[in-house]
Amino acid sequence: MNRGATAEEVEEQPREEENEIEDRPADLTEHLEELRTRIVRSLFAIFVGWVVGYILFPAVYHLISLPLQEPLRRVEGKTVFLHFADPFFLRLKLSFVVGLILTAPYITYQIWAFVAPGLTRSERRVVRMFIPFSGVLFLLGVVLGYLFLPAAIRWFLSYLSDYGNATLLQNPLSYVLLTVKILLAFGISFQLPIVLIILAKLGLVTSKRLLVYWRHAIVVISIVAAVVTPTNDPLSMMVMALPMVFLYFLTIGVVKRMENNAAKQGQATD
Repeated sequence: MNRGATAEEVEEQPREEENEIEDRPADLTEHLEELRTRIVRSLFAIFVGWVVGYILFPAVYHLISLPLQEPLRRVEGKTVFLHFADPFFLRLKLSFVVGLILTAPYITYQIWAFVAPGLTRSERRVVRMFIPFSGVLFLLGVVLGYLFLPAAIRWFLSYLSDYGNATLLQNPLSYVLLTVKILLAFGISFQLPIVLIILAKLGLVTSKRLLVYWRHAIVVISIVAAVVTPTNDPLSMMVMALPMVFLYFLTIGVVKRMENNAAKQGQATD
């Protein structure tokens, strides 16, 4: 307390502090209200996407079942439901996944709109650049996983001949769920460049360090492929690991270029 302060000023200071304390819950309430609104909007969007996915189910199921048809025909197998409720739950679960995919851009926007005010201008610029790039990489991973499915199915069915006249009665529900897991695993694994570039932006890694530890990176990528791949077979692990290794070395080149650009900007500023 200042000695020169008057009695009125001394009385006003506690009042101002009380007003600041009273204002804080109001700010928190506004943030919670905004969060609730965006969650409700996202849930409603997912529900609408679920309905749309339910309508589009025949076309989506046909697309997902294509990799199974030719290998299944070779071994004279067929699809068989094991429970009377399985056809309904298959349509329900696959429709939900389709709904999530359709509404992913809108949900991402809701998350971004909530988080963006707390970021700096440079941070917002970086995130705006990475979100589309992340979506493209995820889509590439899903496409690669889809193209790989027929070969993986044929590889598994090659062991059917070891059991004489055995045939395959494939449950469509288990096949679709496994396929979705495989596609998601490939899509998520392709986010490796995003993670490395963000770490480089934060100054935690450099292109030189990434290049020095490339052997360690290959070991880590192999372990991740073994853990993430739902089937855990060598073919799936190899198909997932090889593109990740390629993306790793490609990212080193991107980080190196970022470092060169930053160095040039620093020289120009000096």
